[in-house]
Amino acid sequence: MKIEGIDYSKCIDCGKCVKVCPQLLYCELEKDMKEKFVFEDPYQLCVRCGHCIAICPPEAILYKNAGEVYTFDGTKKLEEIVSYDELMKILRMRRSIRVFKDKPVPKEKIEKVLETMRYAPSASNRQNWRYTIITNKDEIEYLKKENMKFFRNARRALPFRHLITPFLPYGARRRVLNPKVKMQLERGIERIKQGEDIIFFDAPCVILLYSRKYASSLAANDAGIALTHGMLAAQSLGLGTCWIGLAQRKLMNNRRLSKHFKVPKGFTVFGVMTLGIPAVQYLRGPPRRSLRVQWFE
Repeated sequence: MKIEGIDYSKCIDCGKCVKVCPQLLYCELEKDMKEKFVFEDPYQLCVRCGHCIAICPPEAILYKNAGEVYTFDGTKKLEEIVSYDELMKILRMRRSIRVFKDKPVPKEKIEKVLETMRYAPSASNRQNWRYTIITNKDEIEYLKKENMKFFRNARRALPFRHLITPFLPYGARRRVLNPKVKMQLERGIERIKQGEDIIFFDAPCVILLYSRKYASSLAANDAGIALTHGMLAAQSLGLGTCWIGLAQRKLMNNRRLSKHFKVPKGFTVFGVMTLGIPAVQYLRGPPRRSLRVQWFE
């Protein structure tokens, strides 16, 4: 999208575009000028957020290379569409699903989930995400087997964990020596031997999100927001999701594997999410510990 300026035949001189532009590209002119407001972007600083388009009452902002704007009755009172209490019901009942039915996800529902992620906010409105959708069973199986190598390698390293600990970062040392970690690995290995899919839980669809790295951790933050949008959209469509951190880490650190799934060079996988039809129905949202909050008033 490219903002081109103001249609002065429609402009009502309300000045709202000046108030909302994060890059201050709209400004008010001197009183004796013919036009009251002007858009100037000689250094191409516009982040294409569309705030000016969204707020202009007479739709006087000129732009190109973009689709239709989105509007409906009630945009001024969104809180009346979904109340806080109703929204909390949706948020609190969202669960990570690890039991799926042996049924494919209809393509139109996958596309709806992707459409929701398309409108997730991102730092400086970069919109840098790209997605790979895997529904081919052989490809999911291949990615699963590549991830299960972690358990085989961990099993080999367990007997030597006290020897390698001094060479690990402090946080990693604690995890390696933690008895719970050893037990979890052993249980995971046993479940794999019994034929369980403890990576993707037999999900019929796996979604990879990747982008270029930018501004330290912002790319990862943006990925989290986008996938959260997708998770909530999936829930509204009767689907279940789960963020698979192990597979994400594997794809982040293994160029051969990410290349297999056509992740371009210079891009990093920041999220891996399963998608499927839940085979379980949760009846209540579990409790969470209290927030640790500081107030400066």
